[in-house]
Amino acid sequence: MTRLSARHTRHLAVLALASALALTACSDDEGDDATTSSAPPPPTPKDRLEQAHDVLVEAGSVHLEMSGSQLPEDENSYIIGAVGDGTMEPPAFAGTITAKVAGIQADVPTVALDGELWVKLPYVPTHVKTDPADLNVPDPATLFDTEDGLVGLLPQTEDPQFGERARAGSEIVQEVTGTLPGEAVTALLYVGDAQSPFEVVYGLVEESWEVRTVTITGPFYPPASSTYALTLDRYGVPVTVTRP
Repeated sequence: MTRLSARHTRHLAVLALASALALTACSDDEGDDATTSSAPPPPTPKDRLEQAHDVLVEAGSVHLEMSGSQLPEDENSYIIGAVGDGTMEPPAFAGTITAKVAGIQADVPTVALDGELWVKLPYVPTHVKTDPADLNVPDPATLFDTEDGLVGLLPQTEDPQFGERARAGSEIVQEVTGTLPGEAVTALLYVGDAQSPFEVVYGLVEESWEVRTVTITGPFYPPASSTYALTLDRYGVPVTVTRP
């Protein structure tokens, strides 16, 4: 009886050890599966544009520089570039717009606020209030509108794809490429073929996801293709825009 009891005891011990090992293996497998399944997927290009949208809106103010290239020499009036500061609440702009007006290129000090526009034309000593519609130009303040301005282009970008990692000054940016509906571009800049898509490349600063650069290419002055390149920086730096 004693010998039989000992063998029985050893048999039970072996079964218990085998069961413990099996449970441990199953537990490890389940843990690996849980770890794998719980890992979030990497951000998509659309996710990054949404982040950049929120960062820009929350900044409240930004410095802008814009320049055009491959612009048509035979056009009589168009915007060549701009530099200045803008606020989003309310949308406002103060800076200088470089334009070709009636065939003459000029740097035009400009203030836009509350739907009103003041420009200091060549040979005029002070700012003159005018209507953007009279000049057939966009209200520069709308560039900073949180819905209809530059930031509004981000969610309208179609088929966004990650591009290259590139350098913008001292920063590394992740490019996101896509297309913009012609209506979105022409509504913002008052030029272009509303029926044609425009190519866009955003440069997003890694980690902060600030929109640092925006490059839009397409039929601004059809049939030719032109490009407007914008740089945005000084996020959140206080800006005050007042009527001249």
